[in-house]
Amino acid sequence: MSPFPGSAGAVEEETNVRVAARVRPLLPREQASDCCSCVTVQPGSNQLVVGTKRAFAFDVVFDIDATQSAVYDGCVASLLEGCFQGYNATILAYGQTGSGKTHTMGTGQAFAEDAEEGVTPK
Repeated sequence: MSPFPGSAGAVEEETNVRVAARVRPLLPREQASDCCSCVTVQPGSNQLVVGTKRAFAFDVVFDIDATQSAVYDGCVASLLEGCFQGYNATILAYGQTGSGKTHTMGTGQAFAEDAEEGVTPK
């Protein structure tokens, strides 16, 4: 069984804790300052590389172009199904200030389009 349904390259293992990472796009102020991303996703390996040397493995990784729906389908939908079967589930967004937690979770703002809704409103 895949840790997250629909996740490509996921390790076939059943665990109680699963960790997903999402790389956010640069903010407009970062683009205006000519900043560049120092994080890359290694396709098919569920690894993030910071700079050129530091690689970190996760159960699933979402690149810059991942949609809110892809994150929901890849991480949350199966947990919600489990809740309806009587299991407990917790979804936690963790990261540095400005790393995209509020955007991914979809709290604290109204969305004009359903495609922009985060995990919580979905």
